[in-house]
Amino acid sequence: MTQLHIRKISPTVGSEVQGIDLMGDISTDAWRQMCQAFDQTGVLVFRDVDVDVATQHRVIETLHYGGDMSKLNGINTDGFGYISNKEEEGGAPYGRLLYHIDMHWSEMPFQTPSLYGVEVEPGAAPTTFVNTVHSWKVLPEDIKERVKGLSARHESGQQGRGRTTYEAELIQPDWARSHETVTPIAMKHPRTGETMLYVCEQQTREIIGLPKSESDALLDTLFAHIYKPECIIEHHWRTRDLVIWDNMSIQHSRHYVEGGGPVRTLRKIHAPYNELRQYMKKLGDIPTYAEAEPV
Repeated sequence: MTQLHIRKISPTVGSEVQGIDLMGDISTDAWRQMCQAFDQTGVLVFRDVDVDVATQHRVIETLHYGGDMSKLNGINTDGFGYISNKEEEGGAPYGRLLYHIDMHWSEMPFQTPSLYGVEVEPGAAPTTFVNTVHSWKVLPEDIKERVKGLSARHESGQQGRGRTTYEAELIQPDWARSHETVTPIAMKHPRTGETMLYVCEQQTREIIGLPKSESDALLDTLFAHIYKPECIIEHHWRTRDLVIWDNMSIQHSRHYVEGGGPVRTLRKIHAPYNELRQYMKKLGDIPTYAEAEPV
């Protein structure tokens, strides 16, 4: 039997898990180790693994609930979607995505997303990740003092804060109506209690109570700090990769995807699946996507 091995991908974010059959029986100790690595590094990567839809649900729900498998009763294990430039109903089929938190604008950002490589051709765009718990820990003390007590507004859609050369590449989700929420910039993680630097370039619109020029300048400072190249990892996809991340502490982005480029079909499932389904049904608003043109 292969021994479970977990190695850090970088000092700031991500762990690769080796030596485990996710579709087999997983010991309590293995779950403990994976949950610990998940909370510490925010991203778990499994290479060259067989994962069906039900197993993907089971793994991410268990991680989401910190290893408490009693929470899994009654979970729908059939539902999934695709992020794909090939599947007809695939989401985000082309374009570039800035760093973001899924549904940052909503009441339900506390999620565990996962992507599984169903079909990936060489040259497909990577997904990049950054850890905002680390970002807060190494934020200069004078800036920490400046943002303590401040809150930010986050809105659905891309907020156009990317580099100018990227603007024409950005995928533009078109919502029937806009959605927004306001949260502290220094935000406590609901499970770990760690402080996160809780702003992102795609969805954070403004800092509440500051003049626009001051708000923009402070956000630019925070984004330059969060997205330092040495704090980022890139995951270059292969078929049969499974990647799971903490949607609150970890932000993800995507390089430009061509609609007719290398096939990139990833099966996407979020936990807690039942609650998210009910929330989106109540919302009754699913975005469409406008074609993005490369520069």
